[in-house]
Amino acid sequence: MGRPGLRLTQPAPLFASVAVVAVTLALMPWAGRQLGSGLGFLPMTLSAAACFDILSAWLLAGNFLDTGDRRFLVMACAYLWSLLLMGAYAFAFPGIVSSHPPLAVTVSMAPYMFVCWHAGFPVLLGAAWGPWLGPNAVETVHPKRRRLLTGAAGATIAVGVTTIAALAANARRLPVLIHGLDTTQLARVTGPVGLPLVLISLVFCARGIRGTTGPERWAVVAIVVCLCDLIITYDSHFRYSLGWYAGRTLGMLSAGVVLAAMLASFRRLKATAEFDAAYDHLTGLPNRRSAQDSLTAMFARGRRMQTALALIAFDLDFFKRINDEYGHAAGDAVLRAVGLAVRTAIRPSDVIARIGGEEFLVLLPDATDDDACIVAQRLRTALRTLDFIGPDIVVTASFGVARMQDSDMDAEQLLQRADRALYQAKATGRDRVVVAPAVPVLAPFLAHAAPTRLS
Repeated sequence: MGRPGLRLTQPAPLFASVAVVAVTLALMPWAGRQLGSGLGFLPMTLSAAACFDILSAWLLAGNFLDTGDRRFLVMACAYLWSLLLMGAYAFAFPGIVSSHPPLAVTVSMAPYMFVCWHAGFPVLLGAAWGPWLGPNAVETVHPKRRRLLTGAAGATIAVGVTTIAALAANARRLPVLIHGLDTTQLARVTGPVGLPLVLISLVFCARGIRGTTGPERWAVVAIVVCLCDLIITYDSHFRYSLGWYAGRTLGMLSAGVVLAAMLASFRRLKATAEFDAAYDHLTGLPNRRSAQDSLTAMFARGRRMQTALALIAFDLDFFKRINDEYGHAAGDAVLRAVGLAVRTAIRPSDVIARIGGEEFLVLLPDATDDDACIVAQRLRTALRTLDFIGPDIVVTASFGVARMQDSDMDAEQLLQRADRALYQAKATGRDRVVVAPAVPVLAPFLAHAAPTRLS
């Protein structure tokens, strides 16, 4: 069984960026086509984007608290900025919260909020990956992280609120950006400022994420999506056109792309943690904990269904000598080869586990003593014929075989009998198979019974 991979595919952000650009370019010839006002579309997309912003900011802030990497802190502030300006956009756009929203001082208030939202967000993402916060930057020590996070969040909120208040206070002195549904003036006034800022941010981010493997690499895709959002919005020239709807969809996508990458990364981390908890990383075999769980389940099933269960415990002979003479790398190669050899010598229903340094356990459901002896001899032969380092290394092992009996009170007693048979195999010359003798039914009770004094 292979170890789950943690690395996100390196070209994935590039492919995603190219796909977004390609779709945007494909839609641009029809960007100005009017589709009519969809009353529920904008509240739906803004609500989804707000949820994405909140979750992204929270997860990135947690990453900063865990690692002290200030790039995560600035990214969290970018999503907090997006949330604030997107909220202001919603309170300035007629028909979202009410027909006369509180921030709709003029008809151009919503476009100004839109530009501040779609320019400030990528600028902060680009700032997070600038050379001033590169991989060699000093990380924040743990006692100061929470204070710095609180200060940065407070500063972001203060700047956001000040920006919104300044726009509202000077709304009647600002150029009019929209006439009816015509947004041509929006592109003429804000495009020469907004587009270069986003492009510069994209360059900083693209350079900064080189060599990184985590979900933060997808910040460059978020900036590309913001850039495409601005371009297709400017190109549409009208509200409620195909380009306008595509832009709002892209805005929602830009808020969620890093979040989706983080959630995918967490899923991979969870899969890896579960693998590490149940499997040996060197051989890929189940570990002691997993073997114990399987043995307990098979023992219970055998008792309930009245079916057979046999164990093979085996230990490599003179394994320490291999490590001492050839090095630990050779010892690891032997263990990996043993794991591969035993997997090919058992049935799919059988379980082979590495339970110690050079100790292994094979669980054989529905197998008798004779079946287990045949498998043990097959394993013994397979190990002796391994040839992967040199002719001087001959791998042998000692095997102990035990079958579940009525006298076994639990799975642990069955395992102890297999261990005793293994020790007997080692004591009598190694490289052999020893079967544990049958135990009388009353033996476990007699062993724990208190001695009786005769009068």
